[in-house]
Amino acid sequence: MPDVDLSKLEFFRGFSADELSKVRNMAEEVEAEPGAVLMEQGDVGQEMFVIVSGQASVIVNGHRVASVGPGAALGEMALLELRPRSATVKATTDLELLSFDNKRFHKLLETMPGAAERIAQHTAELRAQNENL
Repeated sequence: MPDVDLSKLEFFRGFSADELSKVRNMAEEVEAEPGAVLMEQGDVGQEMFVIVSGQASVIVNGHRVASVGPGAALGEMALLELRPRSATVKATTDLELLSFDNKRFHKLLETMPGAAERIAQHTAELRAQNENL
């Protein structure tokens, strides 16, 4: 995966250079091909992803409800709330992702207040969207 400028990804906007460096060191780079299932609705979450490049579909109860791309965070609600995944996410194009397992995700939240605030905001937005489905 080519080196990516995390500051250009929506999820990381406003992070300092030091915070972005820490994020990069905590993340694992992952790739997925079109059709790959990143997470399945109802499964227990063990990791979250941030899309670096490509597109994915978000599917709830068998219906495509959204398309997401670079900068989108996926799977953080299940890690935060220790609940089953609320959606299935499937790659629609080749994807480059940053992956944070449960341990790294919680370390990110503990050491970076900006990340915790961003995730809390994002989670609240997702919860509101899910209530309208």
